[in-house]
Amino acid sequence: MAIEQKEIDRTRYFELKKQLEEASRLYYKDGISPMSDQDFDFGLKEMEALEEKYPELRGKDSLTQRVGSDLTNDFAKVTHAVPMLSIANVYSAEEMAEFVRAAEEGIASLDPSASPQDDKKAKWICERKIDGVSLSIVYENGRLKQAATRGDGAQGDDVTLNALTIADIPEYFDAKKLKIDPSEIPQGTFEVRGEVYMEREAFERLNEQFILEGKKIFQNPRNTVSGSLKLKSVAECKTRPMRFFAYHIPDSSNKTHEENLLQLKKLGFHTNEYWKADTVDEIMKISEQIGASRDSLPFEIDGMVVKLNDLAMQRALGTTSKSPRWAIAYKFKAERAYTPLLSVEFQVGRTGAVTPVANLAPVRLAGTTVKRATLHNFDEVSRLDLHYGDTVGVEKGGEIIPKITDVKKELRPAGASPVVAPEKCPVCGEPLTHIDGEVILRCENMHCAAQVQCLFEHFVSREAMNIENLGPALIASLIATGKIKRIPDLYRLTLEDLESQERMAKKSAKNVYDAIAASKERSLENLLHGLGIRFVGRTSARNLAKHFRTLEKIRTATVEDLQNVNDVGECIGKSVYDFFHTERYTQEIEELIALGCPTEFKGVVKTLFQGQTAVITGTLPSMEREEARKLIEENGGKVSGSVSKKTSWVLAGEAAGSKLTKANELGIPVHDEAWLLEQIASAESSSSSEVKDIPAVTNADANGQLSLF
Repeated sequence: MAIEQKEIDRTRYFELKKQLEEASRLYYKDGISPMSDQDFDFGLKEMEALEEKYPELRGKDSLTQRVGSDLTNDFAKVTHAVPMLSIANVYSAEEMAEFVRAAEEGIASLDPSASPQDDKKAKWICERKIDGVSLSIVYENGRLKQAATRGDGAQGDDVTLNALTIADIPEYFDAKKLKIDPSEIPQGTFEVRGEVYMEREAFERLNEQFILEGKKIFQNPRNTVSGSLKLKSVAECKTRPMRFFAYHIPDSSNKTHEENLLQLKKLGFHTNEYWKADTVDEIMKISEQIGASRDSLPFEIDGMVVKLNDLAMQRALGTTSKSPRWAIAYKFKAERAYTPLLSVEFQVGRTGAVTPVANLAPVRLAGTTVKRATLHNFDEVSRLDLHYGDTVGVEKGGEIIPKITDVKKELRPAGASPVVAPEKCPVCGEPLTHIDGEVILRCENMHCAAQVQCLFEHFVSREAMNIENLGPALIASLIATGKIKRIPDLYRLTLEDLESQERMAKKSAKNVYDAIAASKERSLENLLHGLGIRFVGRTSARNLAKHFRTLEKIRTATVEDLQNVNDVGECIGKSVYDFFHTERYTQEIEELIALGCPTEFKGVVKTLFQGQTAVITGTLPSMEREEARKLIEENGGKVSGSVSKKTSWVLAGEAAGSKLTKANELGIPVHDEAWLLEQIASAESSSSSEVKDIPAVTNADANGQLSLF
């Protein structure tokens, strides 16, 4: 019997492990919460209990032993001087009482000299728990030196430039402006930790703007902040209205947490309101007060943080591998309602992602009537084992639309049909694809009516037809007013058509009109890339153009002819052939030719870096990475997004991250921008570049795309 129970427990453990690791991955990497915080925490506690019972199950990589990680490969890494741990959660007065009891017992066992309080009695500070993203800011002699995300707790991503766009974060401490004595400005290294967040109204305005521009909207303020801090464009980050609350000084010379908050406020930081408590009853009364004001606040909160006020006591109690023993988060329970599932719609987004959305019998939730709920993706549908007619649990916790959390299977109608993913796009009828490593089902037909905005944006982009000043907002306006429906319509636009668009001045309209006309002078590869042919990226478009030289030769080529082009192969070759033999596309091509679009290859083939694969990382002194990529490709080389044994060399700039580290580990040569320019100048002066038809090097990804990141 004992053996049977052990097998049952082990099976349950690995089920939990798989479920929670996937939920953690979706949360930190994709900004999706497939399960509630409470369900996740309860699952984690069950895992901990099973690990206590069977210690052999507890590995170093166990979720119970590590902090969730938001690290990416796009930023340099920063090692935290003091680990940034996550705060453990409780959900009831009983759990709060247990936490306080354990802390007080720990304090009672301390040597009296370890605490400045004679009675050694714990006193607590209660603060609202902001639903945002943790950030560490390091100052050196009063000036901001570095900002980093929590990452995996030990190290985070360096987001200094993006953090400087947040007005609440001082770039330096100005004693005169702050009206404090200069001696109060911290000297040496001074670290501040806090939460980056976005107010509700700002979040809604941002999403409204994204809708106007035809962009994908965010689910909630927290996900918006997480994505904004990781933007590669500082200019784009400046458009995101983020705020910052400071709440912690890791190496403080103060005696209490309250003194820390007062010091932070004196230095110009925004700090959260706080309450003092001596007992569990007082803590729980404060939680009720905070919870009652939750909906009236301008920002999202999901609970209350309770911290020991005495910093000496904090240091003495210490931490576990994941969390401090001197702080706890009391999480508010999300309001949940149950209602029947009536139907499921399959919505196609502007990037082709197919998202299931549930239509529900109307139910009141958090003060509003809910009729629809997100299902995120089809993996989530499978996890829920969702059937039509099911009675489903619905929660509203900062989402634009609520989410389905669970199913009451005992109420399932007899003969109910399961919800299954569609095989074809519900808009255009093309087969849907599932790319390995993604949870998204996708329509890859860029000419699908649901993706027309995306197709136009792709066509006018710098790497395609490079039509300047024709941005997403203007494209959306032209589509909405019926001025453009298909790509050839761009070349039929008149000045009057452009001037008639909202907020379009005559000079701006003329600039766009001239840019459209100028795009006719581009080369054949620009047109091929812009057409949105499935699997044809920048590299394969250029290789096709270089090989065939004219659009007519590509149109009349056989599948075998196309497949013989370097970096094209069977998949891309068949896709190109099918495109030029599909009536709706051939009609567009005829129109584009008649309208004067480029039909010949105008490029020059150089061989300086022929056969070499480069990787670009970091910030270059005088050029964007995109410019460097073009220089390398124009000289016959390839640019890859990752370092491997096949990498010929790495072009590194300032703040190069993990790619530089890997290159050094593999012994791959590393060069700087000056070396690149010197090589090109030397080759040009010695006339070593040849003008002839040289096939490009292979090594592109499955979609023919190259990444600089």
